[in-house]
Amino acid sequence: MGSRSKRVLIVDDDTDLAESLAEFLTDRGHHVAVAENGRDAVSCAGAWDFDVVFMDVRMPVMNGVDSFFAIKSIKPQLRVVMMTGYRESIVERAIQGGAEGPLYKPFDVEEMLAMVDGAHAKLSLQPGNRPLPSPPPRATRTAQAPSRTIH
Repeated sequence: MGSRSKRVLIVDDDTDLAESLAEFLTDRGHHVAVAENGRDAVSCAGAWDFDVVFMDVRMPVMNGVDSFFAIKSIKPQLRVVMMTGYRESIVERAIQGGAEGPLYKPFDVEEMLAMVDGAHAKLSLQPGNRPLPSPPPRATRTAQAPSRTIH
């Protein structure tokens, strides 16, 4: 792990995924909060200081790209990594605006951990990093799968 624990916000309407990611990062010494939609993410980002946000693109209430720009307007230095299970042009708008990623689901959690620990290398929209089609802070529960890949 990096030199200090990080404060991480995970934003995804797939609560099982978000809680599994939160548990993985918490087990490695990071402080993690989870939001279920973009509006809650903007609220959390405004209320607390995070080192990095992992933001799903497709969510109800407010999508991840709109949420990214809202967060950037209040905390311009906050790192936001976009996550998606789809190849979609909307995420490119966020990347061009300064977001990192996209981190395509399913992904190896070690890749996520490297990004948390400060590996700022932006992921590219290249064939090697392709998506597979797929359809306020809280406690996490135990993940079911021992696999290092989070779906």
